[in-house]
Amino acid sequence: MKECIARSFRQRIAVGGSAIALAVAAPAVLADNTEELARKAADPTASLMSLNLRYTRIPSFHGMDGSAGSSQFQTVIPFRAWGTSNILRATVNYTNSGPAPDGLSDVTIFNLLVFDKPWGRWGAGPVAQLLPGRDGDSDTFALGPAVGFVTTSGPWTYGLFNQNLFADDIGISSLQPVLAYQMGDGWALAAGEAQWTYDWERGTVVNVPIGVQLSRVMNVGGQSIKWSINPEYNLRDLDGLPEWSVRFGLSLLVPGG
Repeated sequence: MKECIARSFRQRIAVGGSAIALAVAAPAVLADNTEELARKAADPTASLMSLNLRYTRIPSFHGMDGSAGSSQFQTVIPFRAWGTSNILRATVNYTNSGPAPDGLSDVTIFNLLVFDKPWGRWGAGPVAQLLPGRDGDSDTFALGPAVGFVTTSGPWTYGLFNQNLFADDIGISSLQPVLAYQMGDGWALAAGEAQWTYDWERGTVVNVPIGVQLSRVMNVGGQSIKWSINPEYNLRDLDGLPEWSVRFGLSLLVPGG
């Protein structure tokens, strides 16, 4: 039971960290630099370097007492290779408290090849995950494909993104619905980083979160930053899974980096 809870907790923070809420920036050139940067900050396929810090608080679990907290550091580096735009993400998750052991929980590396189309963008690439906190009898490395698409209509962004991680005793597939609305002046409202996750090893859905994310891009002392808050509720009522969670985020944005 303890290993089951720990695995669910690692999946929760790992998938949410590595994984990826696709959005497409509007093609029009915007006069307001803050608004343009806000669109790019909501678009992981944009050539925008960023350093991201997040803290997730889980005040309650389904079917058990207790709470948990985890921290995340993520770098996003855009580059071109093979004549194609690439977005490289490296995400490090650290468990601060909760049923899973404290310490480094997982490291995820993701590279997305991005292709522009008249209707929007689509991307595909590999995702790999290291799980150093697992016991010696369990796999500590998983690998798989990811694919997604996005499109926009005015201030709205729509899309879906799928990620998969596999090893001998790991089988995880996640589907992220993308829905975002740019409100102007750097403000945005989105569905957040909700990852609907299926565990092939357990043969069941382990996460069906619904939530809303409020964010804003602003300039502080000459540095462009983005802050966000993202409460979520997990509709999947399974013992040991997070029930409520709140994710706080702060990003340093480097235009042209």
